[in-house]
Amino acid sequence: MRTLPSRGVDRPKDVPTCADARPIDATDSRAVLALFGAICDRTTTLLAANDDWSASGQRDGQYSVDVEIDAACLAMLYEAGFAVLSEESGRTGPDGEVAPTHVVVVDPLDGSTNAALGLPWCATALCLVSNGVPTVAMVANLRTGTRYTAVLGGGAQRNGHPIIAGSMERLEDAIIAVNARPPATFRPAQYRSMGATALDIASVAAAGGFHGTIDFDEDRIGVWDYLAAITIVREAGGVAADALGRDLITLDHNARRRPVTAASQGLLDELLAAGRSS
Repeated sequence: MRTLPSRGVDRPKDVPTCADARPIDATDSRAVLALFGAICDRTTTLLAANDDWSASGQRDGQYSVDVEIDAACLAMLYEAGFAVLSEESGRTGPDGEVAPTHVVVVDPLDGSTNAALGLPWCATALCLVSNGVPTVAMVANLRTGTRYTAVLGGGAQRNGHPIIAGSMERLEDAIIAVNARPPATFRPAQYRSMGATALDIASVAAAGGFHGTIDFDEDRIGVWDYLAAITIVREAGGVAADALGRDLITLDHNARRRPVTAASQGLLDELLAAGRSS
């Protein structure tokens, strides 16, 4: 999803702190996935009930429903004892921790414009980062119910079934999801611009999805857009990199990247070359 930089984000009002939290064990991947699933159940319900697509008035490109769904995510994550890095509200909680060990990176509603248009390509994306390492991830399509998950070292799943990335090697044979307009020299078999980066990337993790993704924009993509999804792709045997060679793992709300993903290293190399020439 094309994401405009956010500056000066504040903790939303009326969101609980961790004073009365019931923490879960961050090393218990099943418990974390259950929490992420419950959060996605809640965000799915909120989106289904929403009929207000007015602007939030807090920053450009933000809908009122983005703020509502973000507050729901924060409440559940705080209760579980996690610090959060969210697109909508930045770095928050737990109270008093300057450098928390466990941080959940969340995009409460990736593809909000798609959602506003009634298009079934929007998601909640969550990724637990422990000691700087992504360990548990979920990307849930809020319209279709499809959920991609991954646990570090435990592989990836779609709707509870193990998935493996495909073996596409050549760009000329591949179907690629793009963010922003590609240059005239970009010549895959086909490409699509879908408007929800998390879902674009997650689909690379399973046969029948995109063979790869590439961002042609100038540093507009925040870590919440891609971290959960690239964790899933990597656990499925796919590969990911930044178009400019930077580390994709960051907890800086102001940082922006150009993620590129592929089902195979050969295809990734071609996509990175295409990105450098754009």
